[in-house]
Amino acid sequence: MKLFEKINANKYFAFSHSIQSIEKFIRKGQLISYLKYKPKIILLGKYHSNKRSYLLKMFGSINLEWAVDPLFLETKLDEGIIENRAIFTSRRDRNLYMLIDIWKKKIFAQNKSIKLYTTPSDLIDNNYNIFTRNFNDKPSMVKDLLKSKVLLVPGHKGEIFCIAAEEARELCVPIITLGIGSLSERVEHGVTGFIAKDIKEFSDYTLELFNDKNLWISLRNNLFKLRGSKKWDKVAYNLINQI
Repeated sequence: MKLFEKINANKYFAFSHSIQSIEKFIRKGQLISYLKYKPKIILLGKYHSNKRSYLLKMFGSINLEWAVDPLFLETKLDEGIIENRAIFTSRRDRNLYMLIDIWKKKIFAQNKSIKLYTTPSDLIDNNYNIFTRNFNDKPSMVKDLLKSKVLLVPGHKGEIFCIAAEEARELCVPIITLGIGSLSERVEHGVTGFIAKDIKEFSDYTLELFNDKNLWISLRNNLFKLRGSKKWDKVAYNLINQI
């Protein structure tokens, strides 16, 4: 908010990319500028809006969906390289420990032929077919996503959008989630993936996707139809029309 002091405008807007308490807002020295310039706050979804205090958006807010790097939009898809693997591409502090626990106890225990590739972590255990995904750059991550049959991402209360889920959606990789945080907004249940009510459902949906080819193809086809529906020019257009 303090950056508003460096500009002169008729209207002021601020992008929010986190869930911030009033206490932290004040401690960071943003209150005076906020009250002076009265900006509208640009938020990334319903969950984000619900978690932000009314006082910190009392001058108005805009809900704006996000887009992904053009790399994910322009990459050619090839079903011939898809393997019997799942993938997790979020940060490891986004409940990776929970996913690995579910994988070991509920998923791998039922099907030892499938693999899980995750963001680097000391929790990775090859004995349970858990491996490190490529962590060099975005093109490397795209290659791993293209080989994956499903994105497994429980979600996290600090996740206000989950760009990882949006990237997987653009590459037509079905998603299974517990819907924690904003993940319930990133997945259309039964259409682009599944939102599980609990750990048992999460593991059951995962095993079902690996075992039922027709179900996987159905979700994949739904994702094909949606590919490219969220691009930066559309995001910009929607923003301009709300200003």
